[in-house]
Amino acid sequence: MGVLRTVIAVLVIVSAPAAAWAQRVTKVSDGDTLVVDGVGKVRLLGIQSSDKPALQLGPGDPLPPPRRNPPATPSAASGHINLTRDRPSRDLLRKLALGTTVRIEYDPLIGSGGDRSAYVFLADGTLLNAEMLKAGRARMDLTRQFVREQEFKRLEEDAQSASVGIWVK
Repeated sequence: MGVLRTVIAVLVIVSAPAAAWAQRVTKVSDGDTLVVDGVGKVRLLGIQSSDKPALQLGPGDPLPPPRRNPPATPSAASGHINLTRDRPSRDLLRKLALGTTVRIEYDPLIGSGGDRSAYVFLADGTLLNAEMLKAGRARMDLTRQFVREQEFKRLEEDAQSASVGIWVK
């Protein structure tokens, strides 16, 4: 009986880390952020969503030429509102990941601190971060270095050459 308990305990201990790495995606917040059961929000490392915000403050188009007689009171704010909110990055990420089981891998250059940026793999081994770049639904995040930087740069260049997603000419 003691041997059986030991064997069961060993099996539970051995299988626990694998189960901890495989978690279900419960929500896709935007084109580069997932909510993973038991983990919380996880940002796809190395990419930035190409979705545009519904409200953009500041000049949306090139500024018009100055008038000869400027108005007495200058405009306080400018910008535009897009009421149709097209979010192709979020839509693709939902299609690929929502409801699926994923494995989260943190980058050794960044670690797993409070940042929660990581590489996210589907059960079949597909790297979601890379898929978003391949489809032209994300840009490379150039704000910091990460291990897969060269791979991601090549994927972004391939998407630009193929004129897919945001790179359509």
